[in-house]
Amino acid sequence: MNSPLTRRQFLQTAVAATTLPAVGWAAESEISSIGSERQLFLDDLLVDTGRSHGVTRRLNSPTAIERVLKPEQPSEALGFIFYCSVVDDNGTAKLFHGSYDAEKKKHFALATSEDGIHWERPHLGLKEYQGSRENNLLPVEAVEASVFLDPRAPAEKRYRLLYSRYWPDPQKAGVYVASSSDGVHWSESETRMLPFVPDSQHCGLWDEALQKYVIYTRCWNPVRAVARVAVKDLETPWPYDASVPPHHIWGKAKVPTLSRELATVMARGDDDPPGVQLYTSAAVKYPFAPHVYLAFPAAYQTFKGPDWQDRALNGNDGTFDVLFAASRDGVNWHRWRTPYIPAGFYDGLDLRLVSMGQGLIRRGRELHQYFVGWPHTHGRPVVWDRDLKDRAAWLKKDLGGIYRATQRVDGFVSLDAGYPGGVVTTKPLRFTGDELWVNLSTAGAGGVRVALLDLEGTPLPGFGREDCAWINADEIDHRVEWKSGSDLSRLAGQPVRVEFTMRNARLFAFEFGEAG
Repeated sequence: MNSPLTRRQFLQTAVAATTLPAVGWAAESEISSIGSERQLFLDDLLVDTGRSHGVTRRLNSPTAIERVLKPEQPSEALGFIFYCSVVDDNGTAKLFHGSYDAEKKKHFALATSEDGIHWERPHLGLKEYQGSRENNLLPVEAVEASVFLDPRAPAEKRYRLLYSRYWPDPQKAGVYVASSSDGVHWSESETRMLPFVPDSQHCGLWDEALQKYVIYTRCWNPVRAVARVAVKDLETPWPYDASVPPHHIWGKAKVPTLSRELATVMARGDDDPPGVQLYTSAAVKYPFAPHVYLAFPAAYQTFKGPDWQDRALNGNDGTFDVLFAASRDGVNWHRWRTPYIPAGFYDGLDLRLVSMGQGLIRRGRELHQYFVGWPHTHGRPVVWDRDLKDRAAWLKKDLGGIYRATQRVDGFVSLDAGYPGGVVTTKPLRFTGDELWVNLSTAGAGGVRVALLDLEGTPLPGFGREDCAWINADEIDHRVEWKSGSDLSRLAGQPVRVEFTMRNARLFAFEFGEAG
């Protein structure tokens, strides 16, 4: 974006808007038909950068972070495992997660909540542990797992669980699917979806646009990265390139992990710090803007190189930051290098590992996501296997937990203007509906005005900047009004541009739709 406007320039923007170079005509292919879908400012897909200035695109970290589950049960004695997932089933949030007990045995469990803040461990009565079934443990050996709701499945398979099975027999180890009607009682399929163990969480979703299931998982290309596969049938073995030589990270006697058998869609780049690898994806389709894909990969900063030689444990050590990535097709991703949730001090602990779970839920104007946080580095759990004294010492410590990250709806990325002011103008678009709503936040001394322009950049009669009521608010869905009102029905289907003139304001999203 260009440099900020001066005060004089800001006051003259009404005149300047009418003197922009005229385009006169736009090819049909240059006009975006957005219907009534919500539009986020994750990129410049709809932004005419030549007609926009004085604004900055900013990644916004969560507005609040707090611990919602501590490792308090015997099955959680050594903390929670890196992976969790959350679904919202008709107002009840369900959080699926793994944990280590004092013997470092792994368990898969369920917590529930109505508000996403206060969580309970329901007594499911399904798995006996230490002589009792009064616990929240699920009788599924699924730790590197995620759960999602399948809108295409019959009622008895609404919940889908993707997980790895580790067996000595290479003919059985791999990725599997389980299904459930309620997220509690699971039916495990014996069909192996992939003959590999990616050694990480598998994130699945139904993609309405593709009419396919999309799965993101880990591959090694050549180090930890994110791979993708799309299938019409979730329960039929997934396709992969069998010509790729197997990648054995645990030795040839054990099942291989993925390398290049699936398409790699996210990997470390030249602008990443040395030694960074992508541990997970936490990929989702954003439910409030169906053309938007989001991911929250854990960036594993391995302790390799001269700076880390004295700190590495077990030769496989490092820290995690949660990053943010966005895509319009689920294949081509833009990943911000600034951490979305960095390792740091949260709720009284210095967390060195932060790993986002899959899924998000909405409560009012807020989104809730959940991540696992540990106050130690990646190599520590392996040390516990061979040093029982070390393990015993850690059993006495606060081992982090599962944390809630709060974000405003659509709030991940914004276009911001300071006091000098700025202008955001869209490319030509067509909409359906008769009103315009905006997700925005202004300072007390700030505001936004909205204009609708023709293709040449000339304000449409009655919908110019001067006709728009000054917006001074912090709202998720603010209805835009002009002197004539808010009715845009006569403009629906016509190519227009939308212009936002801003001062001390942040713009997150806009949406055309029906009144009421």
